Amino acid sequence: NEIKAPILGHVPYVNYFSDVREKKKSILEAFSGKPDEQAINSYDKFFYQEALRNIYTSIRFTNSDKSLRVITLTSSIPKEGKSLTNILLAKTLCEMDLKILQIDADLRKPQLHLRLGLNNITGLSNILTDNEISTTEAIQAVPGFKNWDVMTSGTKPPDPTRLLQSERMDDFIKGLKKSKKYDLVLIDTPPVIGLADSLLVSEKSDGLILIVSTDQVPRNLPKESINKTLESGAYFIGMITNATKKPQSQLISNYQYGSYDYSYSYNTYID
Repeated sequence: NEIKAPILGHVPYVNYFSDVREKKKSILEAFSGKPDEQAINSYDKFFYQEALRNIYTSIRFTNSDKSLRVITLTSSIPKEGKSLTNILLAKTLCEMDLKILQIDADLRKPQLHLRLGLNNITGLSNILTDNEISTTEAIQAVPGFKNWDVMTSGTKPPDPTRLLQSERMDDFIKGLKKSKKYDLVLIDTPPVIGLADSLLVSEKSDGLILIVSTDQVPRNLPKESINKTLESGAYFIGMITNATKKPQSQLISNYQYGSYDYSYSYNTYID
């Protein structure tokens, strides 16, 4: 209510994913169905799947006049559950018989290949810098999921911003929009605050969704991210709120993203 932006839905807290980043867990292991006490339980699985199905319905009805085929997902700052939410959304939609392509456009600190156990030898950066590499060569199928493909970030470039604002990137996104191979393309990008990457990608895509952690980000930052999106000329689709931690009364947070530091020391109470 304070941010005054469309809310597409809320992803509930799931205990299994609480330390997935720190321990570098394989997310796919949670979906293996093995009777492992470390795997996600059916109770949590039901609620997050229902939440993500509802989010997809919200996306479809956000703007009936605009085709939303290529969507950029980002957050205001790191550690808001952006990449995890992106992965869970892709997995849920592919199980709804939708053909999904997920692209890691975070060329600074890519996460998708780590979370999905894929190699990162050839990816987005490679097709943007080498005309000899085709798009299909950079796409991998996610093991065990017939409708889910991934393009990892590829070789780490010295200047990610230049690649993402290049004409070749523009042509690549246009090709995805025209292609009928995928029902939806989800692009994972770096946080908005302090970096231009996500806005450069969102300008070329059909719209941007902002992931907002309900217990880990000061409320003024999502507002700033949304304003930056609108000022860039990109279409802002809405927010997905995400519970990355169990509710707590006081938060002290420190974030670091490459050479960009986000340091906050504050007391807040969760409504």
